[in-house]
Amino acid sequence: MMDAPEISVVMANYNGSRHLAAAIRSLQHQTFQSWELIFVDDLSSDDSVAAAVAAADGDPRVAILQQSTNLGPAAARNRAIGRARGNWIAVFDSDDIMRPQRLEALLDRARRDAAAIVVDDLLLFSEQSATPKNFLPRNFAREPRWIGLAEFIDSNRLHSRVPDLGYLKPFIAMNLLRDSRVRYDERLRIGEDYDFMARLLAHGARMRLEPEAHYLYRRHPNSTSYRLKREHILALIEADRRFASETRPLTPEEAMALDRRTQSLHSLLLYDRVVTLTKAGHYREAASTGLGAPRIWPLLVRPIRARASRLYARLAPSSSAAQKEAR
Repeated sequence: MMDAPEISVVMANYNGSRHLAAAIRSLQHQTFQSWELIFVDDLSSDDSVAAAVAAADGDPRVAILQQSTNLGPAAARNRAIGRARGNWIAVFDSDDIMRPQRLEALLDRARRDAAAIVVDDLLLFSEQSATPKNFLPRNFAREPRWIGLAEFIDSNRLHSRVPDLGYLKPFIAMNLLRDSRVRYDERLRIGEDYDFMARLLAHGARMRLEPEAHYLYRRHPNSTSYRLKREHILALIEADRRFASETRPLTPEEAMALDRRTQSLHSLLLYDRVVTLTKAGHYREAASTGLGAPRIWPLLVRPIRARASRLYARLAPSSSAAQKEAR
């Protein structure tokens, strides 16, 4: 068996064969080479496993595991963490890409600042956009900073002034995972990343932000139109209830942040109710429900704007062609 690596990269995958080669190749091109990849396929229906084997191309640092049942990303990541041999865990999604210096930069940041958790900014990219965009505003990620539990919770709600920090991909000391015994909640299929990090921060760790963006986060065409289903929202509310009852007593600031997050989840429930009623043709009840909940009005405006943008995109070429003919 090979010597234990410094970093264990954990990758959960479900039907991600299309982008696996790019993801694994970006890991193999890292400037820091003492790593292992633990790839866990969650019973994909595509050729993900074959694609992972081909991308690894015999690299002994890549371990490919298969779930016998589709259990969700939390279970897949937990299995990978259980198999990890490194001193650090790096979470890496199977459709994303790392810049070559990422592992080296995060390890250096963790060592310099004595941090048990490090995150870096994201570069958002897609096949439709040629120019990647930073996820975090520059006034937030201008320099390294500590992020505590209250700030982390407060970012993970509607209308927060800070982008959702739960999207950032953590680099975590294995000692923290051993001491805290925190793992992903396998009851969650949505929001498991946020819950996992909140529990680690509640255990006493702080998160150190590396301001440079070394992680390329792939946005899919349907990601902007994705809507949480009612069962997902209810599961998140229940997970927050468990978090409040199972972790240490929260400070007043942390408790207020959690309360604001809970209120935003209930707003999402109301929004889901309005959308469901509208689709069913119950327009009067939908209007009554929406008018009685001003806090969801910004949510109701978004699909209207999106629909208008799509309509304009369809009409604009025709309008342009007509103008050319008129000339």
